[in-house]
Amino acid sequence: MRVLLSTYGSRGDVEPMVGLAVQLRALGAEMPVCAPPDFAELLARVGVPLMPVSQPVRPMVTGATPPSAADLPRRAAELVAAQFDTVAVAAEGCDALVATGVMPAGVRL
Repeated sequence: MRVLLSTYGSRGDVEPMVGLAVQLRALGAEMPVCAPPDFAELLARVGVPLMPVSQPVRPMVTGATPPSAADLPRRAAELVAAQFDTVAVAAEGCDALVATGVMPAGVRL
């Protein structure tokens, strides 16, 4: 069985998916994880393949210039689009998809 795990957010969003991936692997499943590139090292340590989504979270949150309130809808739309683009490709051949984490709100389409 191939299960795609998908999340976007900080450590609190990604680490539960890593734990799930490890357990699924123990049961014989393949499970790539779509997550921010910040977590490449963590996923590599436990032997779980990463499909990086969008840009790293940390610089976006702790960068020198935090996003303004006016900039948030555009950034949220970019994150949602990147997530869907990555998941669409990664989900090919998968039997199931489990998604969680921060899904940017306030997107104006």
